[in-house]
Amino acid sequence: MSKKIIQTVGTVTKEEKLTRVESETFTNILLLESQLPYPGYHGVTVPDKLEPDSIFAITKLMYNDERIIRCIQRVKQNLSVTFDATPGTLNLQNKDVHFIRFKDLPYRSIGDVVDEFQKCGISFKKSRKIAPFSTIIKVRKFFRLSELEDGIFADMVDKHMAYLYIPVQLRWGTFKKMTTEIRYNVQDPHYDAAQTSIYGEQGLLDFVRIWDKNSTVEKLRYIREKYLEAIEKL
Repeated sequence: MSKKIIQTVGTVTKEEKLTRVESETFTNILLLESQLPYPGYHGVTVPDKLEPDSIFAITKLMYNDERIIRCIQRVKQNLSVTFDATPGTLNLQNKDVHFIRFKDLPYRSIGDVVDEFQKCGISFKKSRKIAPFSTIIKVRKFFRLSELEDGIFADMVDKHMAYLYIPVQLRWGTFKKMTTEIRYNVQDPHYDAAQTSIYGEQGLLDFVRIWDKNSTVEKLRYIREKYLEAIEKL
């Protein structure tokens, strides 16, 4: 029997510690990067990287998602640089700001990419000194998921990603506390968890996004069961 395929849009919500990019990027806009892209993962198999995992280019205005996405399409058509980009929001110095998150984009190529976005009409905040800080990040993106078994889906782009369906939306504080408690009960706690909501035929569906280099269906099933048990106790 064929497995269910989900292709849709939605959001990922997670907490990360960000710092200003110090590497040469050939641009003077405000760029932030994750100090630890998957903060819940503490395995020894994630190597130190010379290039960034994620770069957050802070925009001057609160552009709507459609405008950003159309500009992403145009920039990709105009440049030969391969990268992934998506819009999102975070809180910077007690103020919500919009960003374009870049993945798989070398530092040396950021300037060229930013120039193309500016030609598209997107303005960015100027670079300034910012101390490292923790914030809730919400990224809006397209999902391609393949069902492994009931309630468990694999990301069809990133083999280290999986999504566990849960029947309710959780407040961030509740999700964070629940995630910490569940981690103590997992034999191999080296994974990162984030909240995910995607658009389905019946409306919004809620998931726990798991990033794990050594994931198995058995481990994912166990983690999902623990979330379901915790939700029942709310």
